[in-house]
Amino acid sequence: MERARNEKESMAVADSFYCRAKKRRVALGECLEKYVDANAFEKSRAACWRCYQGRKNRQEFSIG
Repeated sequence: MERARNEKESMAVADSFYCRAKKRRVALGECLEKYVDANAFEKSRAACWRCYQGRKNRQEFSIG
């Protein structure tokens, strides 16, 4: 079941959030880039490897 999204809920690439894996604020664009790189190249030692926040951010960003 998809929930309806309005303009206030959508995230911009420049928005930042607190990353639990890195223990600091990270821009959404940086998160998406590092999450995709870590999983595409199987960098299992990276903090972004199979990160649940990164996966959630990527899904939310792709919705709109």
